[in-house]
Amino acid sequence: METEAWYNLALLYLSLSQWRDTELCISKIKAISAYSPLAYHATGKLLEARGFLKEALGAYSKALDLDPKHVPSLISAAVALRQLGGRPLPAARCLLSDALRLDRTNHVAWFNLGLTYEDEGGSSSAALEAAECFQAAALLEETAPAEPFR
Repeated sequence: METEAWYNLALLYLSLSQWRDTELCISKIKAISAYSPLAYHATGKLLEARGFLKEALGAYSKALDLDPKHVPSLISAAVALRQLGGRPLPAARCLLSDALRLDRTNHVAWFNLGLTYEDEGGSSSAALEAAECFQAAALLEETAPAEPFR
């Protein structure tokens, strides 16, 4: 419970671009639990915000090594793969599909899956899949609680 409070505070500071405060919160998480996927996910988000996508992907991978079912890390890793470019789209799609198997109502995962299909482009089936994902994301976002229930 305490680690989640520090994690949420880290994400809040991150949204305000308060890097030092974010780092302090991450160090608090690691002090409580050195092997917390929350610490590695928050580290990845910080690295991503600073423009270090490859390093962020490494942090998300560490979080997933600790907890392969950590949905935020699955989503963040997929987003980082998409942003790195190249052709890692099947891997990103796989990560997002895993996230949705664990949490069917995660609108962020649905939205990013839609972006992944959109990035594939070219075929009408990819465009249809993207549209369906975006529709699901929009419907789920409308009913999503401001803070997830735990």
